[in-house]
Order: sequence, then C-alpha cells, then structure tokens
Amino acid sequence: MIARFPTAGLRVLPFVALLGLGCVSVPQHTPNMKRAGVEDLTATQLRELVLQFADDYAQAVERTADSVRTVVDDPELAYLALLLKSTAVHHMRQAALISDPLLGLVDVWLYAVQLRMFVESPPPSYGKFDEENRTMALDVLRRKERRAVELAISAVGTERVERFTPRLLAFAAEHPIDPLTLGRTSIMSADSAVLLPVGGGVGGTLAATYWSMRDVADRISALDAALGKELRWNVELLARDLADMPVVDSVLTSVRSSLDRIAALADTLPMLVSGERTAVLETLHDELVDLTSAIESMRLATLETVSGERAAVLDALARERVAMLEALTVQRIATLAAVDSILAGTLDRSERLVDHIIWRLAQLLAVGLIVLLIAAVIVVRVWRPSRT
Repeated sequence: MIARFPTAGLRVLPFVALLGLGCVSVPQHTPNMKRAGVEDLTATQLRELVLQFADDYAQAVERTADSVRTVVDDPELAYLALLLKSTAVHHMRQAALISDPLLGLVDVWLYAVQLRMFVESPPPSYGKFDEENRTMALDVLRRKERRAVELAISAVGTERVERFTPRLLAFAAEHPIDPLTLGRTSIMSADSAVLLPVGGGVGGTLAATYWSMRDVADRISALDAALGKELRWNVELLARDLADMPVVDSVLTSVRSSLDRIAALADTLPMLVSGERTAVLETLHDELVDLTSAIESMRLATLETVSGERAAVLDALARERVAMLEALTVQRIATLAAVDSILAGTLDRSERLVDHIIWRLAQLLAVGLIVLLIAAVIVVRVWRPSRT
C-alpha cells in the first residue's frame, strides 16, 4: 500500500497546482492608480469612462463646428472650422487611448483646457469668427471641461483634484496649441516616465496581458469608427487646398475676363447699329471668331488642367487609402504576433511554475516519508525494550 501511495499522490498534484494558481490575485489597478489612491474604480471601469468622455467631447466639437459652417457664409471660415474639428477629434481620441487609464483621464482633461484657451485667445487667422459663434463654442468647451473635472473627482477625490488643478492649468499655459499646425503637447510627450510598469508575479503578468490586449482592441475599434469621418474631412480639406492653387485660379480668371469682354461688346451693339451696321457686323464677326478661338483654347486648357488635377487627386486618395490599409494590416499583424508572443511566454512561465510546484511537493512528500520512517524506527526501538 505504501508503494502505491506516491502514484496516487502524483495524480492529485496537478489539481493542487491549479488550485494554487486559482488563488493568485490579478491586480485591478495600475501602478499610477494605486499611487493616486483610486479605490472605487478599477482600471477597466476608468478606461470605459475616459473613452465615453472622449466620444462625447468629439461629438460636441463636431456638432459645434458644423453649426458654425452652416451659419457663416465665408468659405475661409468654413475651412478653418473644418480643420479645427478634424484636429480636435484626432487629438482627443489619441489622449483617451493612453494605456494607463488614469493618465488618459489627465490627458483628455489637459487637451480640453488647451483647446478652451486656444479658442479664448485665437491667432489672427482664427480671429474672423464673430463673437456669437466664438461664445457658442466657448460655452460647449467649458461645459465639457467641467465634465472632465467631475470625472477626475469621481476617480481620485475632490482634495487631490483641487491640489492638481493649478499644476495642470500652468502646464496648459506653458504648452499651448500650435497655431500653425494645431499640434499639442500631451502629458506623455512631456514626460514618458509617468507611465509606470506593471508589477511582476503571475497576477501582474496576467493583468499586463489583459490590459495590452484591451489597449489593442480599443485602438482598432477607435480607428474603425473614425476612419470614414476623418477620410471625408481630409478629402474636403484637400479639395479646398486644390481650389487655391495658382493654375486653377489663373484659368478661371481668364475665362471670367473673356466673358466680361463679350458682355461689354454686347452692351455697345445698340449704339453702333444706327450708324455703322456693316462695320459693326464685320468687326463683331472678327471679334467673335477671335473670342471663339480664344474661349475654345481656354476651355481645352481648363479641361486638361482640371482633368490632370482630378487624376492627381484620385491617385493621391488611392495611394493614401492603400497606404492606410497597408499600415492597418501591418499593425494588426504585429499586434497579433505580439499577442501570440505574450501568450506563449505566459504559458511557458505557467508550465515552469507548475513543474516547480510539483517538484516542491515531491520533496515535501519525500521528507515526510523519511520523518515517518524515523519515527517508526524510534517507536519500535522504544517499544521493544519496554516489552523485554
């Protein structure tokens, strides 16, 4: 019976190891969340709240910019509103997708402050917005900024938010939005060391794996949701830039001047008919021949130029789309490879941990058998002299 016992024990060891792994606790907070004292929200819950805030912010900015473009009757102002809308939606999405949800919350709050300061004191090129539209945009931005503060209070508490607000406002004032490129400085670009690594251990490894996969899924979902809108906005901006090219503008100016010449000539006809009908008709015939040939040549040149520009635009859009799809495919393949590598590493470490546990249990079983054997020998030696 003693000889059969080790085999039965070895059969039980995998179940014991699985029970031991089941007792491993997976961290529910990132290192930055633990340092900030976030207790009521997990990392997953805070990430969902930040993504929802970014989505609501982007929709509010989009609606405000569209209302401005609808009200104003100035193509330049409509172009500036479209440019500001596309840039704001892009930067807000990038801020919300920071891997650490607490840093994502700080960065979306920071960008809300930066954009509000930009609209309060716009550069000269954006100063053409009337006071009514600027006031409407500021009301929306301030309301969303207050919502970001409320979200921060729900995460870390009122006291920490009140201590941190002056630092964030000072940082936003020192790093305003660039008026030429509309670029901004995020909390990550200012100091990437704030993204603390996840702790070690089996629980930390499982948490890091889950958060990495969740980050990849969120980025792919955000890219799929915004791809159509941003592509349409970029096409509109490209069409506006092409309309401002000197070649197209010069061709349209020539056609307009020719039409003005024809209109002026038609206005002088009633005065010339009474005295010099024949001379007028001959002159008119010559003018019409010249103008017809000039208009025909200009028309052909205009069609050729427009066709070339149209082909260039379509080629550029096709290359942009192919490049975007290739980049998305490469990123997806790299992401899947990274996930496979992470899973393989996790399984390898799990197998080594199970082997280690089995080996330790075998050692403890051997030590126990030796102790029992020594105890039995001692009992036998003590019992035999007593019987004697």
